[in-house]
Amino acid sequence: MNMSPDAESFEKSIRIPFRKDAFNSVRAEYSQMLKKQLSQGNNGLTKTKFLTFGIEADSMRQAKPRLQHIENDVLNNFRRLGVIAHPMNGKERLRLMHSMFHMGDSDKFFFDWKYLVESGLSVKDFIAPTSFAFKTNRTFQMGGIYGSMSYLQITASDLSDRMLADFLDMESSQIVTMHIQSVDQTAAIKTIKRTITELDRSKIEEQKKAVRSGYDMDIIPSDLATYGKDAKALLKELQSQNERMFMLTFLVMNTGRTEQELENNVFQASSIAQKYNCQLTRLDFQQEEGLMSSLPLGLNQIEIERGLTTSSTAIFVPFTTQELFQNGEETLYYGLNALSNNLIMVDRKKLKNPNGLILGTPGSGKTFSIIEPFIRQHSAKGFAMVVYDYKFPTLATKLYYHYLKNKKNGNLPEGCKFNIINFVDVEYSRRVNP
Repeated sequence: MNMSPDAESFEKSIRIPFRKDAFNSVRAEYSQMLKKQLSQGNNGLTKTKFLTFGIEADSMRQAKPRLQHIENDVLNNFRRLGVIAHPMNGKERLRLMHSMFHMGDSDKFFFDWKYLVESGLSVKDFIAPTSFAFKTNRTFQMGGIYGSMSYLQITASDLSDRMLADFLDMESSQIVTMHIQSVDQTAAIKTIKRTITELDRSKIEEQKKAVRSGYDMDIIPSDLATYGKDAKALLKELQSQNERMFMLTFLVMNTGRTEQELENNVFQASSIAQKYNCQLTRLDFQQEEGLMSSLPLGLNQIEIERGLTTSSTAIFVPFTTQELFQNGEETLYYGLNALSNNLIMVDRKKLKNPNGLILGTPGSGKTFSIIEPFIRQHSAKGFAMVVYDYKFPTLATKLYYHYLKNKKNGNLPEGCKFNIINFVDVEYSRRVNP
């Protein structure tokens, strides 16, 4: 999902709060720089990914333990991918659907389960937009925005993992939904064998026509030869290469504040599909069903499916970049993500591994921007340090200055000393002659 966040709250998350000291001008300049970087990146849109899974069961009591088992497997697999994921409760799911229905306005989500008893309303009343209007067969209006539902016709023989990434990189509010239904392995193999039998029957009929017409019986329509070869290759994959069959429905919901903006966004999405030899087709007279199928309920009302194997389905794994964006008073700006252009705002102390690698050409400011602030901050906090000064005495001089300054200000623990070990010029080292 690509959605525009609340601009005020998002800007507040990167603003450095003022304090009662002499550095507020510096904080204001730094915050202004972050706003400028924000406008250059893609953080004007928040990109989130959700997974809804379900099973068929006779009752909730029967389904609950199986769903819990699937949830644990999914979370463990996400951890192996390095993806942070957590299960959503009922209120979080309602908040998500509220944000989907209110893309074009700033309506806040206010809900508590006790409101249902007090008001006699249902959860639908707390998430629904001001209006739905399905006036035409190709577009709809939802609150203050226009939308259009399309499905992806996968006609390419080979799929690229960049296709989904390009859809998600569009700088407009949109929802990409994939309904993936696994097919029983035995049923899938029987279906393919049946298809191969039908193709062979058609091939024999074409050969009989060729004999009756007096030309070579080996000359058959190219489609029959191609389909027969592909079907046999697919059967081999299912039987001997640990592949499974899945049915995929790929839906795209484009939005715009005006009808012209909507058409421009649909055209851009269609261009991306054509780039990968696929086709994005409007859901004529099925806009409402397509919108309902985009909700995180696991309900697919669009009966347009494409069969894919395990490896082909895995192409659509949407985790293409690793983002680092944390909120908090101690978060610092470290640059822009090279792939997504999003801000990297992080509190190193909260990371699993707080270490970093800084690369830069000579004279680009590595020492000035990274090492010297570390020395200044750690000295002010009275931390013990071991500094390797490869530019001796540049860093040693600065460290000694901060040592004397913080010792005078009483920031250092009792007994703290400043020592140098220099194997090149021993006269600078602290040494003992027993």
